[in-house]
Order: sequence, then C-alpha cells, then structure tokens
Amino acid sequence: MTIVQERALRSAGMPPPAAMRDALANPVASTDSVRMVETRDGLAAFKEPAAELVIWERRLPPQFQVWIDGMDAAALPHLRVLVRPSDLQQALDPEFDAHGLAAGAMRDFLLEDIDGLVSAFAEITRSDLVDVRLARIDNDACWKFHRDSVEARLLTTYRGPATEWVASTHAKRAIEAQRDYDGPLEQLGDGDVALFKGNQAGPNSGVVHRSPPIEGAGFTRLLLCLNKRTVVSPDLWEGH
Repeated sequence: MTIVQERALRSAGMPPPAAMRDALANPVASTDSVRMVETRDGLAAFKEPAAELVIWERRLPPQFQVWIDGMDAAALPHLRVLVRPSDLQQALDPEFDAHGLAAGAMRDFLLEDIDGLVSAFAEITRSDLVDVRLARIDNDACWKFHRDSVEARLLTTYRGPATEWVASTHAKRAIEAQRDYDGPLEQLGDGDVALFKGNQAGPNSGVVHRSPPIEGAGFTRLLLCLNKRTVVSPDLWEGH
C-alpha cells in the first residue's frame, strides 16, 4: 500500500496501519527552496529569491471541516472569477447564492478565508487582479507531475486529499515516471496553504507537484486556486 493510498484512508476517517503512521506524521523540514511557516504573514517568504514553495501549516476550525465535509458534493461551489482583491466578497456572494450555500457562520468563514488569502496573494505577488478558482473535483484532474505554467500560484484544499509534491532531488524522476513513480512523495496537510512558483518565475523554477489521483475513490475535493494573471486562459482550469 502506497503513502498516497494511506493518506486517502486517513482523509476518509480510517487510520493508517501502524507501519505507515510515522512516515505520514513526519513533518517536512524547511530548506532554502521550501519554507514552512506558521502564519499567513509568513507566506511573504515567497518573495525571497531562493524560495520555490512556501507552506503555511494550519488547521481549519473543526466545526467548519465538519460542515464542508458533510455537504452534498453536488452543492459544493464550482466557480471562477478574475477580480481586484477589494471586490472579492462582492463577486463571490452571488456565486455562493447560485450554488445554494445557505447564509450563516460557516459560509461567512469560507468567504472571509478566501478573501484573506486573495489579499495576501495579491500583496505578495504585486497583483492588481487575481484569478480565483474554487473547484469541485471528483476525478483525476491534473494527475500528472508538473510545474505550473504561471509565475505564482496559491493552492489550498478545503475538502478531500490535498496537493502532492516531490522534493527537487526527485523531480526529474517523477516527471519521467508519472504514474509509475514510486519514490518519496510529500503532501500538503489538511487546510495547509501553499504558494508555488511556476516556470514563468525563471529558468527551472517551480516545485514539481500534482493533483492526487482520486478517480473511483469516492472523494470530492474542494480546491482553491489563485493565479497571478491579468488574462484568463483555458489552461488555468487544471486541478491540483
């Protein structure tokens, strides 16, 4: 059984076998290219030239996680807007209404969390406009190991398995092997926020990562993806 399968069991509320628990629990240490931070403000480490990936290790409120995990998958929001940070809430409110998200504390928390992440992303990347995608994913969207074709991208998963990535020493092998890759594999924790540099940030920039393969597993993910873009293009509908 692979680490990915073990993580899927954990996401479904089933604890992994004892032999795997230590491997899954070991935290990833910060390096020059990968930075682990404890606050949203810490994401600003992304501006350092050597930083390729910054991960804010956080946990969402338990009551919110119960709410979002218990929601009918068909009712999860699936939307995309290109907005100025100051217009984010005004843009998302009607989208949430259209998807039937009832007013209340949990909806407010989701909206406020996205708003805070959009503002932080815009400030860090110096973006006047942010491409905001909240995607409902129940297939193997973007399962291939890759580097993003953007300058900067923020990812966080509100529901389901989170984005997987590999250390730079294994990047070439992962890209070449794809589904046959059996080397070390990292995964964002539940609620973690990650800022990835893409290959447009410079030569060889970007940490290799992928959307976790979930086809047929019965999971539906809810992924937030923010891009530094001024023009919307179809390739940004990839999942991660």
